[in-house]
Amino acid sequence: MIRCACLVLLLIATLRTSSASAGITLIRNGQPTCTIVIAPDAGDQEKVAANDLQIYLSKMSGATTPVGTDASIEGNRILIGVFGHHPVEDWKGNPPRRDAFAIETRSRKGGGADLFLVGGDQRGAQYAVYELLERFLGVRWYMPCQLGEEVPTRKTLKLKDLKWRNQPDYDAINGLNWPGDGRAGPGAIDWLRRNKGDVGSPTYFFGHAWAGYIPPTEENRKAHPEWFALNEDGTRSEQLCTSNPEVIRIFIDEIRKYFDKNPDAVLTSISPNDGAGFCTCRNCRAIDAKYGVTDGSHTDRLIHFANTILKEVNKAHPGKMVGILAYVTHTRPPVSAVPDDNYATTICHMPWEFCHVHSIADPNCKPNARFHQMIKGWTKVCKHVGVYEYYGHFYIMTPWPIVHSIRKDVPYLRRIGVTAFQSETQQHWANQGINFYLTAKLAWDTDRGADAILKDYYRGFYGPAEKPMRKYWEAWEAAMSKQTCAGYNWVAMLTPDLITETGKLLDEAEMLAKGNDKVSKRLALHRVGYRFTVEYTKMRLYGEADLEKAVAAGEEAVRIVDTSEGMKPQAFFVRLASDQTGIQMLHYKRKLEATKAAKQEESSKDAPKPIFQGERQ
Repeated sequence: MIRCACLVLLLIATLRTSSASAGITLIRNGQPTCTIVIAPDAGDQEKVAANDLQIYLSKMSGATTPVGTDASIEGNRILIGVFGHHPVEDWKGNPPRRDAFAIETRSRKGGGADLFLVGGDQRGAQYAVYELLERFLGVRWYMPCQLGEEVPTRKTLKLKDLKWRNQPDYDAINGLNWPGDGRAGPGAIDWLRRNKGDVGSPTYFFGHAWAGYIPPTEENRKAHPEWFALNEDGTRSEQLCTSNPEVIRIFIDEIRKYFDKNPDAVLTSISPNDGAGFCTCRNCRAIDAKYGVTDGSHTDRLIHFANTILKEVNKAHPGKMVGILAYVTHTRPPVSAVPDDNYATTICHMPWEFCHVHSIADPNCKPNARFHQMIKGWTKVCKHVGVYEYYGHFYIMTPWPIVHSIRKDVPYLRRIGVTAFQSETQQHWANQGINFYLTAKLAWDTDRGADAILKDYYRGFYGPAEKPMRKYWEAWEAAMSKQTCAGYNWVAMLTPDLITETGKLLDEAEMLAKGNDKVSKRLALHRVGYRFTVEYTKMRLYGEADLEKAVAAGEEAVRIVDTSEGMKPQAFFVRLASDQTGIQMLHYKRKLEATKAAKQEESSKDAPKPIFQGERQ
């Protein structure tokens, strides 16, 4: 009898466990079986998330799932909110950190089931929705706008028991929809949000700032020349003298005011203006000497400047940070200055100085070996180290085939202690979009395998054209990988052979995609990028040898960019692509005009001179 009683109790416990783990049905036979619930005072991010969830559940099933604020409703519920707040206050797990989330299904007493989407903050709750749609319901956002999304369709949507948590590996991520002129392009902001591509406070990221504290106006320069950096010849530049007590006082006062007005801000920039012209006065040089600086770099003196400011600012605003870029003459780590715990830096992996042909940790790449040592040096002395990348090229809008570097660098940087990742990623979706998608996925989850991401991308994005398009992008990668280190040596990959090979692969892909409207339109976007690349390559190859053909090709490349205006998503960041390509074409155009002018002048010298006054030649 005791044995039978134990078996009965075990059976009851099993049934209870089975009931609690039954999952949740969202849609059954094209009809909603749940309600999306947010708080009555939900923030904008939660509202956007709930709206997106309703939209995509409808796209998948045809059913319109109701959205409400009444959590007392019966039946199945999808509860979206911030940890500890309505409507997810009954979820009692460990609180997620900022931008992170938990997803969990639970059966409810009295019937019905709940799907908790719990964020550490509003954006975390929002990201829980996109994780649900992508990881558990199969939605993809490969590029912006409807053309870039893949939404599986089925009349019944049922989730098994879920207990899932996720959080970004970097403390801060930014720039994957870099707009430059303030316009991110159609759908780019939605794409970034749905791929969880923004992490950390927007106030964390920083750039050149000194002119904002002390503008180099004529009035300031006349009234207070001592505020500005002393040049060797006795003149003053537009940089500042960081040993000047008044300059330091102004920075402290302005930063205090900033944090008073912006209590949620985590950081403000005190990074120098762009360019050179740093101070050579006796006091500034004495600070260099104090830290043992002998190579003319300015890292130590800038850390000294920041530490002096932070000592005062943190009295009223403890924990607030200041940022200085590791850039040009202050790129390398300090000799002996020790950054305050609230000092942040971002190291710029400039494509003109370092190398993207090889990964940062490649021991055989001398430019990157130098950059690599700088990063490791910074992470030893500084708690907040970011890397500023260029995964969308701002100068050359052909394919920028660096997937082979991205797949190694993004995870590696995090492993060695880099806490923030920023990329100046202009929106060139015709030729460079594969970089953006891979980066968004890896930056959030650095342990996620690039092979799996790319396999899903090729299959989901290209469908019947998967094989030739994989070969298409891998052909560019293979050509890039064979180039020499540093700077713009990599443009040597743009050869007639590569253009011919990739053109044939694109032709094959277009043939296979016939009858698939969405994939055909995606390939049409790549075709615009390919046509630009052909003309850009012609311009470079004709070059000095045939200036007329070089100019004609350059003008056609610019025309292709200009006529792409209005494409969704944008094929190129039009203003930048048109201007930069036009500048390169102008080099050949000016040479051509000079050559023609020289020939005309030479011809006029050889013409017979008139014998009589007024005689026409």
